[in-house]
Amino acid sequence: MAKIYFDAATAGNPGVSACAVVLVIDNERFHYTKDLGVMDNHSAEWATLIFALECATKHDISTALVFTDSKLIEDSINKGSVKNEKFKLYYDKMLQLEQNFELFFVRWVPRNQNKEANHHAKNELYKITKQNKK
Repeated sequence: MAKIYFDAATAGNPGVSACAVVLVIDNERFHYTKDLGVMDNHSAEWATLIFALECATKHDISTALVFTDSKLIEDSINKGSVKNEKFKLYYDKMLQLEQNFELFFVRWVPRNQNKEANHHAKNELYKITKQNKK
């Protein structure tokens, strides 16, 4: 079973946002980052989940354990709904992408257990904000 770690980083709330995904397949690690544009921190986490599932799909991953330090994401997926309407499009997209998987579990982990994804997200955000200052 593949492991997927993801995290978003936002400069301000809302603000410029970036994300990172770490795929662990057998003993290999794959890192992906993306500029998310201007978002609030919760939207950035949802957008990152979508990006993570898209990355996993490109690797033909069919079973995945997904780790996030966002309680909002884990709670929404476990409850099978979102409370805030602005996350409904992300939730619906997640349901669509979930069909690419035979098994798909989302688990919350403390931030210190999501360091690798957090590090790459912060580095990507730094690159973006540095470029914007030029």
